[in-house]
This record gives sequence, C-alpha cells and structure tokens, in this order.
Amino acid sequence: MMTCRLILCLPMVLLTMVLHTVSAMPLNTPYDKARDLYREGMAFRKSGQHEAARQRFAAAIKADSAFTAAYSALGELYFEKKSYAEALVCCRKAQQLGAANLSRQIGLSYYYLHQYDNALEALQQALQEEPENKMVPYQLAQLYAQLGNYRESIHYYQQDLSIDSTHIAAWYELGMMWFNVAEPAKAVQAFEKAAVLGCRQDAVFLFNSGVAWLQLQHAEKGIACLLKAQEQQPDDEQIGFNLAQAFYGKGDYEAAVSQWEKVLRLQPTNAFAMFMLGKSYMGKGEMEKGMALCDKATATGTIR
Repeated sequence: MMTCRLILCLPMVLLTMVLHTVSAMPLNTPYDKARDLYREGMAFRKSGQHEAARQRFAAAIKADSAFTAAYSALGELYFEKKSYAEALVCCRKAQQLGAANLSRQIGLSYYYLHQYDNALEALQQALQEEPENKMVPYQLAQLYAQLGNYRESIHYYQQDLSIDSTHIAAWYELGMMWFNVAEPAKAVQAFEKAAVLGCRQDAVFLFNSGVAWLQLQHAEKGIACLLKAQEQQPDDEQIGFNLAQAFYGKGDYEAAVSQWEKVLRLQPTNAFAMFMLGKSYMGKGEMEKGMALCDKATATGTIR
C-alpha cells in the first residue's frame, strides 16, 4: 500500500518541479534585447556591413539607453566614417556610463572638429588612461606643433620616444621642432636617428637635413643633402635658392651661377636672384656681365 502511494505521488512531484522551472526562467529584459542587437551589430561590423552595424547599435541603445558597449561601438563606427560630431556624442556618453580608455578618441574627435583646447584636455586625460600608448603623447606633440608651441611639442615627442625609441616619425618630427626653435645640432641628431631607423629620405627630408647642416656651418654636408633633394625635385625653388646661397657662400661661383640661373628660370621677376647671379658672375671673373645684371636688378627698386 505504501508503494502505491509513492508511485501515485511521483507525477505530482514532477509537475511541481516543472512549474518551478518555468517560473524561474528570466523574462526578455531590455538589457537582453540590447545585448542581442549589439552582438548582431558586431557581427555585421566584422563582415564590413557598417550601415547594418550602425542600425543594430542604434537599436541596442534604443532598447536599453544604458547599454555602454553599444555607445562605444557606435562612436568608433562614426569616427571611422569621419562623422566626428556624432562620434563625440557617443564616446562621451559611453565614458559617462563608465567605459574606459575613450579619452584619446574623444580628443581626436575634438581635434578634427577644430576644438583644440578641448582636444588638448582630452588627450591629457588619455595620458593617464593609457600611459604605455605612444600614440597619445605623439598626437599631443603634433597638436602642440600645429598650434605653434614647439617647446611643448618637443616635450611630448620625447615622451613618445621614451615609450618607443624606434618610432621613426617621432624622431623626424622632433628634428623639425628642434629646427623651429633654432637648435640645428639637435635637429641634425634627430634627423640622423630617423634615417638610421629607416626613414624615407625623400626631397623634403633631405632639404630639411641640408638646411640644418648649413646652419651648423657644415657647407659640404648641407650641399650634399640639397643636391640629392634637387635630383628628386629639380624644379623646387627653395632647394635651388638654398643651394645657390650655399655655393656662393663657399666661393664656388661657377656652381652658384648655375643655381641662380635655375632660380631665375623658375622666378623670372626675382630681383634678388638676378642681383646674386650678377654677383656670382663677378666672383668668377665676368665683371661686365655681372655688373649689368646687378644694375638691372637694382633698377627694379626692390634691391637695397
């Protein structure tokens, strides 16, 4: 009789367990819906379907306005599309909700929106968030350089290089900053370090190196760099002008004549170049021709 009662009770126990299981199942909350939409968005983004991804991230935010990851992902997507105002709104909201390491992207968004003070403030905050990320001081250095604060720019280039001493672009740009603050010896050192690390020695690099050497009174090294630059850009007026000045300064009047003539072909009304061409002819002994050119240049009224 006892056995029968036990068997009869068993279905009731099972039914009770099923009821408890059903009642314990969670409801489809706004968070769950947002999470699923976010995951769909990430999958679309990974496959390159950015508009579909954007729609899913936006829908996730609509489902749960506190879903932080969707704001971050949407901000990154807008930033990649160069929609910086929208990126800024999303990234700042994500940051307010507790997302980490967004100050750099916020700073760059401000930068591209030409809000430079806000950009500096955000990038300074990014230094605290990402102390080992060389790109943060690098971007601060570039921003200070653009604003004309070369000394502050130098500080951040050096901070960048303390993190990664092989950062070629930072070495080269640091050289330019030393050049801008009239420190040609330090400029040359930075340029040479960049070259050793593999910096492409294009005409601009060679021109800047050459002028720095000339400022250090190393005429031969400066001229060598400028001649290489001229091989790459034969019609560059600045290269020709600096070469002409350098050759004249070292007394190589034949070469000076050649370079001043190139400058005049590019700038036929340049009275100073005409005057210096005349001086160069006189230096090489062609007095009459040189004096005629000097007189012609002086007659323009722009030579004193």
